[in-house]
Amino acid sequence: MRLYAADELPYHQVPTPFHMVGTSDAHFNDGYFIALYAQDWYFFAGLRLHPNGNVIDGWASVAHNNRQVVVRASRALRPRYDELAVGPVRLTIVEPMQRVRLTVEDNPSGVELDVELTTQGPPFVEDRYQHVKFGAVINDTIRYTTVCRATGRGRAMGHELLIDEWHAMRDHSWGIRSSMGVPTKLSGTDRTDEESFNRALRLWVPFEAGDHTGFVNTHEDPDGQPLDFEGRLDWPDGRSVALTGMSHELTYLPGTQWPTGGSIVLDGEDGVVRKYELRLAGTPADVQAGGYYRGWRDGLGPGVYRGAEAQEIDDYDVTPGGERTGPPHVPVRHRLGPTEFPMHMVGPDGAAGMAHFEHSIRGEYRPHGLG
Repeated sequence: MRLYAADELPYHQVPTPFHMVGTSDAHFNDGYFIALYAQDWYFFAGLRLHPNGNVIDGWASVAHNNRQVVVRASRALRPRYDELAVGPVRLTIVEPMQRVRLTVEDNPSGVELDVELTTQGPPFVEDRYQHVKFGAVINDTIRYTTVCRATGRGRAMGHELLIDEWHAMRDHSWGIRSSMGVPTKLSGTDRTDEESFNRALRLWVPFEAGDHTGFVNTHEDPDGQPLDFEGRLDWPDGRSVALTGMSHELTYLPGTQWPTGGSIVLDGEDGVVRKYELRLAGTPADVQAGGYYRGWRDGLGPGVYRGAEAQEIDDYDVTPGGERTGPPHVPVRHRLGPTEFPMHMVGPDGAAGMAHFEHSIRGEYRPHGLG
């Protein structure tokens, strides 16, 4: 039975070494999502361990000037379980909860990075999310998110970039996700109301505006009614304000589901209502480039064993207005289109900043006639 350096520490939760998790569910995974953005540039990357599939996979991608380029990589997790690296992508935890280093080495996609992300505020721990289908738990996850600044260098699409205090974010999530790992089909004849999946709009927004950082996460039903909400504002002096509600007025590129700007209004537990203006800062990105939701060329998602080492490159046009965009090998009917939108933000006091505006619509969303 293999042991790793982490096994020397007295933090085990189950009677197995760290690399053997406390469930046999093939959909269990643990990993990171990182993004950095400035006017006209959006980089994002990730790494994820799938212990019960013996897989670590990841990606690095850039969206710029209506084009998206990506390198995806996968390898056998063991014996290099404790190395947070796959293909050209590597993550180093420099100072836990404060600083990480993301490097993307030379590779055929032309996307390269060497940046350090520094946390700008305390992490926000989201509510645990559980989703039951026909009596079985198919999603059971938790996530924390931090607002960051990124410094270093980048290269993409023939441009050499100095990354000097770019706005950034990173999240770390773990648990069971039905969309990852070898697909399993769960069927039945009757689902209870509690098992229904009624999310039409998702907004997930870490941001920095002037002297404070913030985070909001909400889902709405097809009529625009909130199904859940959580959020918080944080200041450098340690002051925090829990958020109790949110409203939004978004504008869209005609004929698309691309938000181009608008505003969000946040209700604070302190009784203050704060309004933030938004404006799209450049080309948004789709997560299928990173392998999510059938994004790999085999038509499957992350967490599937693809051999000792595997790598794929995509380079495609994401100009809005035609058919839904996505990696060329993904059938149009399965494409999600862009979901990650870099936004300029102006806070209630007029101070400028940026937001990582994750926006997706599933099915019909009647307030804007979308879907």
